Amino acid sequence: MADVFVYGSHKRGLHHHGCLEGAAFEGRARLAGARLHSLGAFPMAVLDPAAGGSIHGEVYRVDDAGLAALDALEGYPHVHDRRRLPLSDGREAWVYHGAPEQVAGKDPVLLGDWWSAPVFSYGSNMDPLRLRQRCPGWDGHGLVARLEGWRWGINKRSITGAGCAGIIAEAGSHCWGVVHHLGPDDLAEIDRCEGAGTGRHYERQTVAVTTEAGERFDVLTYVPVPQARSEGLAATADYAGRILRGADHWQLPSPWRQSLAASLLTTAQGRCRRQHSAAGGGGMTTGRGSSPELKLDPW
Repeated sequence: MADVFVYGSHKRGLHHHGCLEGAAFEGRARLAGARLHSLGAFPMAVLDPAAGGSIHGEVYRVDDAGLAALDALEGYPHVHDRRRLPLSDGREAWVYHGAPEQVAGKDPVLLGDWWSAPVFSYGSNMDPLRLRQRCPGWDGHGLVARLEGWRWGINKRSITGAGCAGIIAEAGSHCWGVVHHLGPDDLAEIDRCEGAGTGRHYERQTVAVTTEAGERFDVLTYVPVPQARSEGLAATADYAGRILRGADHWQLPSPWRQSLAASLLTTAQGRCRRQHSAAGGGGMTTGRGSSPELKLDPW
């Protein structure tokens, strides 16, 4: 039995995945020191230790017959070479790759992820229930990562006036979240939900994240446009609950989860005070007959 790292049409949901029928799925991984180029119907990896990028793929355990079938499909050794290489998590796997002259003039694959994209979520999209509603093609995988140089907050104004999570570039700050891999249809739906391209809500940007194991690579994320940002906003209880559920589901670092809960509670209390004051009250109170008490969904 041997592990094989696949990064193109053999991935789940793509047209050559049937060649791996019976092979055990061993999880996602990345290959550093390589770049990925599109040859039209399929991509080709080229080893380049100086490239500084990563290729996203999946690992499968195959037997001798399975490896022979992949050799035939990949044209080994005439089209692709095959080499055992270390992956991001320390495992070694067979990787099919080409030569630099074979990809000359060919477009690089965005973020080294064929037919999907790594997306960093830090707000309600961390909640797997919310993400599944928006992205039915999502495979359920998530990777905890840290984004340096960005400050998290409830600082993006929604169309209703409530606050949503947003990040603002700030030296010395950081934000924890989860990397998901989304196909073209699901990515388009997230763009629509986040108002990307409208100039009124979020814009999609490329940023670099670092995993808990110290691996660093580029991902997409959504940043509030300046005109949609505002300090002092408050999230609704439902929205806050989604963030906290997601943070707990993916087991983000405990200090970060505590910070999220404290931040969401503080902004919600401020909102309750303002609502109570507008209704003629003298401040926020608790108990029966008082202004609404914050009730976050369990996390």
